[in-house]
Amino acid sequence: MCLEKEMLITLSDDKKYVVLDTILYQNIKYVYLVEYKNETNVKFCVEELENDQIKLTEVNNMNLKQRLILLFAKKIKNELDETLKNE
Repeated sequence: MCLEKEMLITLSDDKKYVVLDTILYQNIKYVYLVEYKNETNVKFCVEELENDQIKLTEVNNMNLKQRLILLFAKKIKNELDETLKNE
């Protein structure tokens, strides 16, 4: 199993998060999360499989967070452009 867009998950802080998107960057899978009912709480995590369980590790490096914001924004823009093009 792996995380997919729009999945609702509960993290160790007992808060629910929605998976907004995932991206592969430098052979590492990153997950873009937003807290359910509190859209101001955003997290970027590394997704790993450990003993057949998904393990998420929050990204704390500010430079990496900034890079991920740009990558996710570009991916979302491309998906939106593709959707609008097909209408």
